[in-house]
Amino acid sequence: MKPIVGISLTAAVVLALSACQTSEPENKMTFFVTSVGSGKGADLGGVAGADKHCQELAKSVGAGGKTWHA
Repeated sequence: MKPIVGISLTAAVVLALSACQTSEPENKMTFFVTSVGSGKGADLGGVAGADKHCQELAKSVGAGGKTWHA
């Protein structure tokens, strides 16, 4: 009887873990902090350039689906 309980428990754990892996995480990120510069010091090209830099950084990590501002 003990092997059946062990197999059942193992199957339940595998099913629970596979359910966790198939759920897609929600991206509720509202801000981020970075230390990645443009290579030109503080010269980001004004506010528009700073916004563009932020947008590119967010896009590079898969968070580019919204508008980001510096």
